[in-house]
Order: sequence, then structure tokens, then C-alpha cells
Amino acid sequence: MKTLQTFYKEDTDGARAEVFEENGVYGVHYYMGIGDAEWFKRDIFAGKSLHYAEDAAENWALGIKTLNG
Repeated sequence: MKTLQTFYKEDTDGARAEVFEENGVYGVHYYMGIGDAEWFKRDIFAGKSLHYAEDAAENWALGIKTLNG
């Protein structure tokens, strides 16, 4: 797995979304704090582009995308 880009939420203590690629599939790991080593949610976007995964991560960081479950 290779981390490609990281998006941070403003006005938080390091909440972030990391875009990754694993075996040709893009996804996003979501973290609640700057020191968190474990993600709390993982989205996999099989058949989607890197741009799609980056948009999902950025939208979460901007507060547009909500995560349920």
C-alpha cells in the first residue's frame, strides 16, 4: 500500500484523510486525530480513478462528505 496524498480538516487536532493505492485500486483511510495511527473508516473505490478518491478525501476534509457507520 502506498499513501499518495493527505487532506487535513481545518479547526481540528489533525483529523485527516489519506488517499492510497493498493494493487491498482484507490481508497481513503480516515483518521480522527494527528497522533492516530489507526484509521476509523476505510473507503475502497474499485474501478474509480485517483481523482475520484482525492475528491472523496477532500470533500470529507471540507465537511461536504459525511461518514456513516
